[in-house]
Amino acid sequence: MNNYTLKNSTAICRESMVEKFNHAFNMNISYGFFKNKLDEFKKKNYKRWKTLMNSTGISVDSATSMIYASDAWWN
Repeated sequence: MNNYTLKNSTAICRESMVEKFNHAFNMNISYGFFKNKLDEFKKKNYKRWKTLMNSTGISVDSATSMIYASDAWWN
């Protein structure tokens, strides 16, 4: 879990994700659907996220979106 990031994916990754999802669930959904859901999620949960970031000791590098937490926290 050490290399998890919150950055937007590349075009190739987005196409692959949509293709795999559509194949797995026999659907025909575009990336726009996923982007809209993600944007909605971000707006609704920003305040909760900010509270957790301040109270848990977890941090996120703003340049890379890499999540940092102590080894004790992960265990």
